[in-house]
Amino acid sequence: MPCTWASKTLFAYTPAFCKNRLSVGRRKLAHFAEMAAMPRVWEHPEHSAGRWRAMLACPITPLDSPDHPSSPLPEPHDGPAVPQKLTLELGCGTGLWTVGMAEKFKDGWWIGADIKGARMWHGAKLLESKQLNNVGFLRTRLEEIESYFESGEVNEIWITFPDPQPRESREKKRLSSPAFLRRYRNILNPDGCIHLKTDNISLFEYTVEAWQAEGLLIERCIRDVHSPKHIAQRNPYEQDALSVLTTYESRYMVQNLPIHYVRGRFL
Repeated sequence: MPCTWASKTLFAYTPAFCKNRLSVGRRKLAHFAEMAAMPRVWEHPEHSAGRWRAMLACPITPLDSPDHPSSPLPEPHDGPAVPQKLTLELGCGTGLWTVGMAEKFKDGWWIGADIKGARMWHGAKLLESKQLNNVGFLRTRLEEIESYFESGEVNEIWITFPDPQPRESREKKRLSSPAFLRRYRNILNPDGCIHLKTDNISLFEYTVEAWQAEGLLIERCIRDVHSPKHIAQRNPYEQDALSVLTTYESRYMVQNLPIHYVRGRFL
C-alpha cells in the first residue's frame, strides 16, 4: 500500500516513517518464522490436551508420533510418582516472567500463553539461551484456552498485568472476569489456584469482587505487594514467585507505582 497523508489526523506518513514501518513488519515476519522452528513454541497445537507435560519433556517429537510418550518419565525419588506441577501464565507478553519462574523452579513445568507472537519471541529466545527444558510457549487466543488443556491438567494460573479493558462493554475480555473464570475452572486442578498481579487499582478491586461473587476463596489480597511490610509477610513460595518481575512490572516499580496481588481458589 502506498504511503499517503492520514485523512483524519494531522500526522504525515513521511518516507522515513514508512520505511521504518516496513522494517518493523519484516522483523516481525522474521521473528514469526524463527519461532515456527522453535521446538518449545506451539501455535494452535492439535491433540495437546492432557499431554503438556509430555510435550515439554519431549518437544521435538510430533504429538501424533507413536514414539511420543503420554507422560514424561518421573525423576527418581523415594516416594510414589507424582506429576510435576504445571503452571500457566496467561497474557505472558515477552514471557520474561515465565522463563524467570522456570529457571527458579526447575522441578515444575511452565507455559506462557499469549496471542502476540512478536512479544513472545523475546521469551522464546531467552529460554533457548538459558537452555531450559521445563518451559514453553503457547501462541493462541486466550478465549480458546480450554481447547488446549484437559480438565484438571493445570495446577496454577497466573494473570500478570493484563489489559484492564476499562470499558464496561468489554468486561468479558478481562482475563479475571467471570467469563474467563468459567474457562479456568474447566482446566484447573481441583486444588489449583489463580493469581493476579496488576498496577491497575480498578481492575484489582473488580477482580476481588468478581471472584468472591463467583464463589472463590480469596487466600491473599495485597495492595502494594512490594512494600517492606508485605515483603516481610510472604511465605517462601511467595517470596520467590513475587520477586520475579514482568517487563511491565519493572517499569512500574521504577516509577514507584504500587503493584497489587490477589490469589483465589475455587471451593
